[in-house]
Amino acid sequence: MRAINYDKDQKTSTLYFDEVPIPDPDSDEVLIRVHAFGLNRADLLQVRGQYPPPAGASEIPGLECSGIIEEVGENVTKWKAGDHVCGLVDGGAYAEYCLLDSGMIWRKPEGASWVEAAAMPETYLTAYQALYQLMDVTTMERVLIHAAASGVGSAAVQLLSDLDIKKWGTASGPKIDFCLDRGYDAVIDYQKYSFLEKVMGWTGGSGVDGIVDVVGGDYFQDNIKALALDGTLVMLGLLSGVQAGQVNILPLISRRLTIQGSTLRSRSVSYKRELVRGFLDRFHSKIQRGELKPEIYKNLSWADSAQAHDLMRQNKNSGKIVLSIQ
Repeated sequence: MRAINYDKDQKTSTLYFDEVPIPDPDSDEVLIRVHAFGLNRADLLQVRGQYPPPAGASEIPGLECSGIIEEVGENVTKWKAGDHVCGLVDGGAYAEYCLLDSGMIWRKPEGASWVEAAAMPETYLTAYQALYQLMDVTTMERVLIHAAASGVGSAAVQLLSDLDIKKWGTASGPKIDFCLDRGYDAVIDYQKYSFLEKVMGWTGGSGVDGIVDVVGGDYFQDNIKALALDGTLVMLGLLSGVQAGQVNILPLISRRLTIQGSTLRSRSVSYKRELVRGFLDRFHSKIQRGELKPEIYKNLSWADSAQAHDLMRQNKNSGKIVLSIQ
């Protein structure tokens, strides 16, 4: 089969088509013929040698895909050849065929395209984990989502749509209308304003109950200051680096704050199966009715994977970049 590969020794970001064997499913896996796969920042890091796949995972990039099941493992009873599915993988989605754990997939919504289905797993599960597992957003009154126009940010606001909660975000100026149109109550242009000053002004100095952050170092201290009593910060990325300067830790104690960091890819299979189960238990009906629908910034041919990586590297996208196998 054809797959998109990269030079692991040189640690460059050069992508190229390669010929590799079609993998065989283990007892709890399914093999799908891939129709589309989503692009994530982890892919950019991996091809530059900065985010290696977990032990035992495919070294081919790609964390989510959609397609048709070709073969199932001997223990798989829920799925059969011919089923249309999408799901989460630890690697291997940039290929004509991909292995997925049978507990980490769900049926492609009937009204969804292959592109839309491929854009769901990584971003929606990441947002669900942050909002409903690592923090309990159902008990909160106000939440702040950094990078509100990103795939995770645009998924997060959809997952909050049924809650009576203030949904605030940060984005650059050109993306603010996009975020407001998707359901955010207010969006702070981080290029012009301090999100800390805006949040404290809107809340009368009390802060927000939860923050989901992919920016990291540059935002850390202001994130702490922006949290309310018993607030929770969930850190999912480090776009601005790993250093946060000198941090005053007194607020962590005096305001009983919780800070959690997480990646999804390195979690155990059992954890991710439970995560998928929890996500589907809560949102399955909305998924199938098309009420959860990923925002697609651009759909490209997988032959244009390098162009797609450049778009994401330049931070031009609002929503997801998805590649179709043609």
